[in-house]
Amino acid sequence: MPKKQLFYLVLIILFAAIIWFLSADKKSTITTDNNFLVSDTASVSKIFIADRSGNTITLDKKENIWIINNKYEVRKDAIETILSTINQVRIQRPVPKNAFDNVVKNLATTGVKVEIYTNKKTPEKTYTIGNSTANHLGTYMLMDGTENPFIIHIPAFNGFLSPRYGIQGNKVNEKDWRSTNIFKLKHENINAISIKNFLQPKQSFTLINGPLALLDHSGVEVDFNKEKVLQLLNAFELLNCESYKDEKEKIEFAIPMHELIVNNDTLRTYAIGDLHAAKKEKEENFTVKRMHATLNNGELMLIQDYVFNKVLITIDQLQ
Repeated sequence: MPKKQLFYLVLIILFAAIIWFLSADKKSTITTDNNFLVSDTASVSKIFIADRSGNTITLDKKENIWIINNKYEVRKDAIETILSTINQVRIQRPVPKNAFDNVVKNLATTGVKVEIYTNKKTPEKTYTIGNSTANHLGTYMLMDGTENPFIIHIPAFNGFLSPRYGIQGNKVNEKDWRSTNIFKLKHENINAISIKNFLQPKQSFTLINGPLALLDHSGVEVDFNKEKVLQLLNAFELLNCESYKDEKEKIEFAIPMHELIVNNDTLRTYAIGDLHAAKKEKEENFTVKRMHATLNNGELMLIQDYVFNKVLITIDQLQ
């Protein structure tokens, strides 16, 4: 056979072998069943997350408002992040053989389960989220009903994914999802505001809305600056705490600073630190960066001064 014909014959055989190899590769584990993303996040009605320590989170969409564990409104940024994540996740690559056993073991012992529902009784997607890769640019995940985990990422996002699901240290916490909103009142819905200043009692006051009236610490009606009063009333339209404390610290011995009553809600603030620090604040006009607070004797919160100094004011600031 001429060399030229032999060359073409070998070339044809080589191409045929490549085509057969690609079409006959049955070992690939990437299938449509391993598609972790949810394309239509508007259809997502519930997300269930459970860690291996028994902590569970249920996010329910009720009339376009997300509620956590049937108790609290969910933080807007938190729900937007997780919905964006489940829409953008992609398979980066299969788990390398030398890491496979350890990844599977970690997923089984510390992995966090995620169920995503789209107005159905059964979840649309169920998968387990594990640790990050060594370079923190991928996250190990395993689709329910399959045997092979994958390294998952969001293209162009540099970081691992578990925090975007509200997972910290392989655990979930209800407080991480709760809305931090304390007051969300328009000024026309405020009947009265009362502030008792424990460090400066004579600076306490009561403001009555409709008709406007300002009463001093002894209940005597005094003059006021209408523009400043309206600024105070409008300041309650959006007030958020910084965070909720994981464990309610004892505050019965803490230094009370303010008692703020708005309609039927009572916010009490407490100094962080000892009596000396509170006296220093009073005597030297020291700026308090943060305070502890409770709303209606509920959970302990951390509030920031620059947020609440708009409402925790003195009577002098209204005159």
